[in-house]
Parts: sequence; structure tokens; C-alpha cells
Amino acid sequence: MNAERTQATPWYLISIMLIACLEFFQNGLLNFASSQVMGGVGAAPEEFSYAAMAYASAAVLVLLQHEWLSRRLGMRRYIRLSIIVFGVGALTCGFANGPSQLILGRALQGLGGAAFFTAARVEVNALTDKSKMLGLLCFGYALMLGSACGPLLGAELISRQDWRWIFFAVLPALALAWPATRLLSQRAEPAHPHTQGSRAFLCMIVGVLALQWLIQQLPYDFFSRPEWLLAILAQALLAGWGWQYHRRRRPLRKKALLQLRYLAGLGFYSCCYLLVSANSYILPVMAQQALGFDLPTTGRLLSVSFVAGILFSTLYAFLLLKRRARGVRAMMAAACCLLLLYGVLMSGLNQNAPASLIVSILICNGGFMSLFIMAVAQATFSHIDQPDFARAYQTKNIVRQLSLSMGVAASTVFLQARNALHYQRLSEGFSVLNPAFNAALDQLQQALPELSAKQRMAVLAGQLTQQSQLLSCLDFFRLECVMAIGLIVIVLWQQSLGRQDSGPAASKPL
Repeated sequence: MNAERTQATPWYLISIMLIACLEFFQNGLLNFASSQVMGGVGAAPEEFSYAAMAYASAAVLVLLQHEWLSRRLGMRRYIRLSIIVFGVGALTCGFANGPSQLILGRALQGLGGAAFFTAARVEVNALTDKSKMLGLLCFGYALMLGSACGPLLGAELISRQDWRWIFFAVLPALALAWPATRLLSQRAEPAHPHTQGSRAFLCMIVGVLALQWLIQQLPYDFFSRPEWLLAILAQALLAGWGWQYHRRRRPLRKKALLQLRYLAGLGFYSCCYLLVSANSYILPVMAQQALGFDLPTTGRLLSVSFVAGILFSTLYAFLLLKRRARGVRAMMAAACCLLLLYGVLMSGLNQNAPASLIVSILICNGGFMSLFIMAVAQATFSHIDQPDFARAYQTKNIVRQLSLSMGVAASTVFLQARNALHYQRLSEGFSVLNPAFNAALDQLQQALPELSAKQRMAVLAGQLTQQSQLLSCLDFFRLECVMAIGLIVIVLWQQSLGRQDSGPAASKPL
């Protein structure tokens, strides 16, 4: 649909950046302040994961209709409608007084926010080869900057206002993005005569909701109700078959989208986004509740990974331009080694860890995110021609939304389960019959003699909760080390990705 542009003007690149960063900015705010938002609406961790499920389900449904909507409405009208819906969702979340209203607001944000990432990337892909590298670099900068600004601004908003401003803060960004849509294509096209009908869309809705419910419930009910989960999986597969049977679309050039390179790339994308989502949930909890950092310090710490990602992506783009990149498999393996180093160092932290040490460790995480995604995209999309690119990237973003939702659900349950286990084990020594416990009470009495016996017990109980939270977070990073080793093995085994060098793919590094 998009005609190729001869060059990328500065205003056009700024417009792409404004549109691309919206979803990442809002999610960065919410990931940072997830604990405050849960407390504000009175939501349990499971209910908060329902909000993530609602966002992902709505986003997937819109992504499946992305090509149809952009054709019928034109890209400019489509993005403007998405901005309006996203803003209404932000207001609904901001004025929420309970979990159900938060879930509804996030579903509306999913309906609106799904278009931003894909539309911006498809617009960049329409640039000529000479301008495409610059456009892709600006596109990547927008994603990283949006993710970095989220924690920084979120810390200030929570400190000075309350949790509702986590959602209200995105409204000025939407207002800035509105005039930027003037540079997008206005041309609409008639619907293809073989577009999918109402039956296919109904099957699609059932399949997406069933799959999302399965992802959300899997960590909670895997052992208690396996028959229910299998039934939901069967329903999702049946709905997917029904959608495939009833739809009447123009034939795809399926050969390109069914190649091992593309399917393996989707698998690597899924792993990366799952890890990014889980880290975005775990890190604020660890910094505030386990290590005791204040909100401004936590916000600055969480932005380090994304700022480092900008530096690593710039370096990689420079190597691609100079034809000095070692190849996709080598870059992916190097990124996984950074992930392994990050997991090892994070799992060795204690409650006395200084902020400077954590900053240096988070640089490794930023390097993994940018290098791994750029290298995977090189191998995944280098063989996809322009007519198939929109469909291929649409599928990739569906995988992205499902993986992000799975990461939030899995990390929520993991942290809750491990925290309960460690708290139970540590509380076994929380007794006057334990000499170490009595020694801790005596030390506390000498350090703070003005405290009563009841107050000293409360202080030790708070330390117990903090230690159990820290141990739970360390368990997560140990698990991340195992996943990093698995990724390294898989990357080295993937010979098809290893043959891809930096030359043919240099124009599509994201």
C-alpha cells in the first residue's frame, strides 16, 4: 500500500519517532509503577495480569486486521483513530477505582496502541535503501527513548502526584503525535474482494481470547486444573482452524513466510520479548522493595538499560555500514553472552549493593536487548520482499504481544510463589528460641534504644519481608542464566542463521 519515498526528511523522521514511541512510553510508565497501580485500584497480582491479558488480546485482534484497516481508512485516519482510542483508554485507566475498570481501560489502550509500532515500521520500510538505514535507526531510537523516559517520568509523577498520573502523562504525548500524522499517507484503497467475513473474524476473536486466557492461567493452574487448560488449548486451535477455513483472502506468497529462517526468527523474538517483559516487571520490585532504593533512584536505574541500548544499536549500525559486522549468528551469540553475564551478576547482589554497581550490570542488559533484536531482525526479514513485508511484520508483532503478556503473567506468578516459599523458610527462624534472632534483637536495642519491644519486632519483620523479596528476585536471575545458556546453544546450532552475513541484510537491521 505504501509508495516508496525517495528520501526521509527530518520532519518525517520525527513524525515516525513520535508515533513509534507512544506505546513504549505508556508501557514503560506502567511497568515502573505496577505496584503503585495495583495498590491504587486494589488489584491482586493475578488481576493485574488480567489487565495485561486484556491489552494483548485487544492488540492482537487489531493487528490481525491491520492491513484491512490501513487500506480502508488510509494510514493517516487509521493512526488518528488509534490515538483517540488510546487516549480514551488512558483516561479510563486514570479514573479507575477498581480492577475491572483498569482492565477495560487497558483493553481500549490495546485497541489503539497496536497500530503505532507496526504502522511506523511499515512506513520506514517504504523508504529507499539510501534513507532506510537512517529511518530504521531513528525508529529504534524512538523505542528505546520511549522506554527510558517511562521510568524517569514515572518516578517523578509517583513522588509528586499519585498513580493516576501514570496514565494521564501519556495524553500530552498523544497531542504531540496528532499533528505528526499529517505526513502519513492519506490514500485509502477499496477492500479486497476476498477479504475475510464475519465468521472468520468471530473464529479469530474466540481463538485469540482462548489463547490469551491459556497464557494467563497457565502459571496459576498448571498442576491444579490441567484438563481445563488442555480444553482451552483445544478451543484455541479449533478456532484458529475455523478462521483459516472461513477466511477468503487473496493468496499469500507463503513460501517466504514459512521458511525456517522466518519461523526461527519469530521464536527468537518471542524469547527476547518475554525476557524484556519479565525484567521490566521484576526490576522495579527488586530496586524498591528488596534493595530499598527510593523512587527517583529506581527510575534512573531502570532507564540505564534503554540508554545503553541506544549506544549499542548505534555501534552495531556503524559496523553494518562499514561492513565490519561479524555476522548474525556471532552477534546473537554475543548478545546472549551479555544476557548470561547480566544474570550471573544480578543473581550475586545483596542488600548492600551500591547503585553504581547495578548501573554497570544493567548496561549488559541493554546490550542484549538491542544487539539481539537487531541481529534477529536481520536474519528474519532480509529475505522478505516489499509486498509481503507488512504481513510478515504484522505476524511478528502478534508474537510480540503474546510474549509480552506471557512475560508479565509468568513473572508475577514466579515472584509471588518464590516469595511465599522464602518467607516461610525465613520465618521458621523468627522465634525467641533462635539465638540468632535474640542476637538481632539485642543489636537493634543497642542501636535504637528508644524503640519498644513491639517496634523492634516490627523492624525485624520488615527486614524478613525484604530478604524474602530479594531472594525471590535472585532466583529469577538464576533462571535467566539458564535461559541464556539455552539460547546460546540454540543460536550456535542454527546453521541457517549462521550463513546470513551483514551484507544483504544491512538495510533491515530492526
